[in-house]
Amino acid sequence: MKKLIKSTKFLLLVSLLFVFSNSFAQVRLITGKVIDATDKSPLPGVNIIVKGTTIGVSTNMDGEYSINTPGDEIILVFSFVGYETQEFPVNNITSLDVELKMQATALDELVIIGYGSVKKSDLTGSISSVKGKDLTKTTSSSLEQSLQGKVAGLQVSSPSGAPGSSPVLRVRGVGTLNNSSPIFVVDGLILDDISFLNSADIESVQVLKDASATAIYGSRGANGVVIITSKSGKSQKGNIVNFSSEYGYQYLQKKIDLLDGVSFAKVVNEINPGTFNNLNKVPNTDWQDEIFNKFTPISTSQLSFAGSTDEKYSYYLGIGYFDQEGIISKSSYNRTSIKLNHTYNLSDNITIGNNLSITSENKENAANIIAQAYRAWPSSVPKNDDGSFAEVYGAGNPLASIEYNNSEMKKYRAVGNFFGEINFLKHFVFKSSYGIDISNEKTKSFVPTFYVSPTQQNVTSDLSVNTKDFNIWLWENTLNFNYDINKHSLNVLGGYTMQKVTEESLGGGVENLLGDDPSLWYLDTGETDSETNSNSGSIYSMLSYLFRVNYSYESKYLLTVSIRADGSSKFSKENRYGYFPSFALGWNIAEEKFFPKDGIFGKVKLRGSWGKIGNEKIPQNERFSLIANGQNAVFGTDELLYPGASLGNTANPNLRWETTTQTDIGIEMGLWNNKLIAEFDVFDRRTEDILVQVSTPGYFGNGAFVKIYTNAAEVRNQGIEFNLGLNSNIGPISAYFNFNGSFIRNEVLSLASSTGNDSFIIGGSLGNGQNVTRTEVGEPIGSFYGYQVVGVIQNQDDLDNSAIIPGQTIGDLKFKDIYKDGVIDELDRTYIGSPIPDFIFGFNTTLNYKKLSLSIDITGQTGNEIYNGKNAVRPDLYNFESRVEDRWSGDGTSNSEPRATASGANYSVSSYFIEDGSFLRIRNVTLQYSFKADAFKKIGLTSLNVYLKGTNLYTFSSFSGYSPEIGSSDVLSSGIDLGIYPATAIFSFGIVSAF
Repeated sequence: MKKLIKSTKFLLLVSLLFVFSNSFAQVRLITGKVIDATDKSPLPGVNIIVKGTTIGVSTNMDGEYSINTPGDEIILVFSFVGYETQEFPVNNITSLDVELKMQATALDELVIIGYGSVKKSDLTGSISSVKGKDLTKTTSSSLEQSLQGKVAGLQVSSPSGAPGSSPVLRVRGVGTLNNSSPIFVVDGLILDDISFLNSADIESVQVLKDASATAIYGSRGANGVVIITSKSGKSQKGNIVNFSSEYGYQYLQKKIDLLDGVSFAKVVNEINPGTFNNLNKVPNTDWQDEIFNKFTPISTSQLSFAGSTDEKYSYYLGIGYFDQEGIISKSSYNRTSIKLNHTYNLSDNITIGNNLSITSENKENAANIIAQAYRAWPSSVPKNDDGSFAEVYGAGNPLASIEYNNSEMKKYRAVGNFFGEINFLKHFVFKSSYGIDISNEKTKSFVPTFYVSPTQQNVTSDLSVNTKDFNIWLWENTLNFNYDINKHSLNVLGGYTMQKVTEESLGGGVENLLGDDPSLWYLDTGETDSETNSNSGSIYSMLSYLFRVNYSYESKYLLTVSIRADGSSKFSKENRYGYFPSFALGWNIAEEKFFPKDGIFGKVKLRGSWGKIGNEKIPQNERFSLIANGQNAVFGTDELLYPGASLGNTANPNLRWETTTQTDIGIEMGLWNNKLIAEFDVFDRRTEDILVQVSTPGYFGNGAFVKIYTNAAEVRNQGIEFNLGLNSNIGPISAYFNFNGSFIRNEVLSLASSTGNDSFIIGGSLGNGQNVTRTEVGEPIGSFYGYQVVGVIQNQDDLDNSAIIPGQTIGDLKFKDIYKDGVIDELDRTYIGSPIPDFIFGFNTTLNYKKLSLSIDITGQTGNEIYNGKNAVRPDLYNFESRVEDRWSGDGTSNSEPRATASGANYSVSSYFIEDGSFLRIRNVTLQYSFKADAFKKIGLTSLNVYLKGTNLYTFSSFSGYSPEIGSSDVLSSGIDLGIYPATAIFSFGIVSAF
């Protein structure tokens, strides 16, 4: 760390000397006109700046400009949306006319792929790219959140809005019944968690979606690959210092419509007459107002140094700080990050370097009070007259739960790699990279002795401490062969990689500590008789071989062939290796002689791919039958407790790889001089031999309800994706529009039939013994399963002629008799919805007018349902949502809302609790102004931008909860709202500057 601090000070000193070494020169006026190189029309709104400064102007409606320049030997930079940026040295001239060429377009951008890069026009796979500057538009600690709405086929959803929480990503649907998340490749290092990344340090993100793109990652690529490239100093000439800072406030975007005190008392009196005798004296407590802070701060700052010298050495150093205070007290998150990238060219053919990230995270874990505040009686008061916490009927006092909750997490992590690259024999490049991911996480939770009520108390204080050490090393060696001759271009890649993952957790607990002060929160300050401990760990490794060929002829006919062999220690010797091939073709039709050169199409490419990818994301010891410890028993006349062990679960030694076969057909087009870029993909993705936990037959000896992993399922995802991008100039306004979307259909094709088990999986526990999802052949994964509500029982005749659950009466929900036997039971449960959306979409636009810039991001989804679990779980009399005010109160009064009840058949799993999960969200609105740098020249500033930003400004949705965006890492429990920490809306102000 001392060396790092010294290096930082040195780089800062060098950068400052560079800034203040500039001298002032004589001012000279240059005029001219800028036109389109193709049709010779004038271009209004072209930006013209003096390179290395922020002195700049824009062309008028006739494409004309005039600019005062400091001195003779300067360079003018001409830039315009949709056109190539051009630079012109200006020596002793006063007039300069310029013709700007249309950009080579997104079809010719350089795209990062696995173990290399390729022009998008030569790409045969389905890959979407996001530039680093678009990632900082969203105010969030999570880079993944910044991708929402920007990539076709990528769904980003949040299990929680708590500070420091991570979202769930799905690429082209849910492809498996276990871990369905994509992998992340950060500067070449394969990871499952990127919470350490600072979006300001990122240069670009590529999302690999089809088999041609992902197969090179073999077993890790079945659910998609997200490649993240961090910033470097390669593109910088000299040294540049950037500083940015943003400060804002968060607030609750929406409250749940619950009953107030009087309305609640009326409903309770219907259920239990006489509970409230004087409605005029019933208190009214809005528990949402009590637990949610109205405005809480969020801030982020970034200081970076970047540069290069004589093409020998380049560097990037980024130092970032993110701080977020939650809208619930005692919930917060802060992260300090350091990003250090170096590249050294030791000679013309030898390069070495490193990419290193070091982070420190601190997190206060919020008390689990969302559902508690939802259930609390509004007729109860928060505190007694003496200031102590009052007893709150329903679920306890939420404010007391906050006060007595003390849970914090500290984490330190280092992620990076060190690499060397040798170019030899003109066409060969050998690269070796050694990567590490080392982290230490410590969680400490303390609850003091307290008493609020008989049902809310802690008799003795208790403390739990848990540590987790995680270590990965990855050694990769690749050899590239590049050869171009005449019309042929060939790239051949071969590689060999090894990886080892080690994880260990150690925990302990103790009760009745010496005191409540944090200085005593240690395991040796409690009673020794209450001590508990736990220790677990895992080790697994992987060995891989990879090979790929990219070939093009005249940049018209494209071919990609790849194969990867992965060996995993999670499988037995017989099934250890999986082989994952892919094949892809591309045809740039616009390069053919017969293709019209003066039509609306500038670029047209057809591509198709097929391939197999694997998955092995299960716990590493599932193939072993393990000994179960802790089987203690009392023996002897002294009745002493003796430790014991016994045979545990009988496992499955024949586990093998999941295999995903994917076919993709796509077309990419550039229209009207490539101002409009359009991409369409049709894909079919089928996963076989899915590793899923199923109940075992009795002869296994595992007992009832015991499940083991088995290759026993098949799932299919089919869909259509599109991405439309338009560059347009409307007078002096330059504009960019993007609209992307994805239609997805998910279906289970087979499930456990070969194992002798029932062909369905129950999931989605509500925590009260009820499960609301059932995965079965012919339906989507994790579909909601329950009774179909067809109305309300209106009168005695209706009751006598309806199939009912025993105990139902007039005013209760009426369920559909699917089995038609006159009784409502388990046979009448059916599919009532799916948490998987049919369509996800994003819309993004940027408008530029002179020094002003306005960007808007919108995201949304349709076709999915949400199960309102917090409303369904009622083991006691809780508060109600306002819909109960429309309840049945007599024949014909309501056919949708039943009579008010505190329990019973109305709270069975049914479509009554199903709500539409569709939404459209204004994700981000940013208004930015760029100052002229002349005013700041004396202090060394070369650019200064200020902006106002709104994040999660408004969500259009019919869902009654805080947010319709409800994700889960468990694919069998998605879309269930049990009371999640709400995502917040944010207003913020920021500056971006360069020296």
